[in-house]
Amino acid sequence: MSPLAKIAGPIALSAGLAVIVTRLVIIATIPADLHGVQAAVRDTTHAINGPASIVAFSLLIVALFAIYEREAVAAGAFGVVGLFGAVIGTAFMAGDWWYEAFAVPWLADVAPVVFETGAGGRLFLGGMTSFVLFGLGWTLFAAAGIRARTFPMPISAAILVGAVLASIPIAGAYLFGSLVFGSALCWLGVWMARSSASTVSALRPALGASPAADR
Repeated sequence: MSPLAKIAGPIALSAGLAVIVTRLVIIATIPADLHGVQAAVRDTTHAINGPASIVAFSLLIVALFAIYEREAVAAGAFGVVGLFGAVIGTAFMAGDWWYEAFAVPWLADVAPVVFETGAGGRLFLGGMTSFVLFGLGWTLFAAAGIRARTFPMPISAAILVGAVLASIPIAGAYLFGSLVFGSALCWLGVWMARSSASTVSALRPALGASPAADR
């Protein structure tokens, strides 16, 4: 098992928790009306949670590679496709949250009319693309896990369902889906950490009895 695979559990757990916490902050602080949103994106909570969201989605990319290390052989070529798809989708979503963290507060100051007209043109297309690619990429990655049966089926299925819901660009849907997705990652992280600990415990007697262990 590679060094990255050994810490896949804690990484997945950390990424899942980061997604859950940052989404809960959004649910608790961002109002439904546009004028309220304009004020909310300029406050301290958003100034902290915005960059934290970027960190959360960046952690997801690290978690992807760590998780993939655990299923690479069993997942085969489909696993590679799922990995690349999820990395691309997560990178797009991290970019979307960079815009939310830094560009949106600036727009609230210099072009508040944006909050009345909404996004359009290439900006709208870019936002929709980020959601679609995120959902598609993680769906492929979860499907590869289901096919390989490397992880418990309910966990892989929960990741798939969460990814699909998180890709629906409606506040209620994507926020709820993100909570499901983050919880599924935490579940996977705990399972992998326990699995690794069980493997180490099982190997200790054999290692202790081997000549190499005495050197």
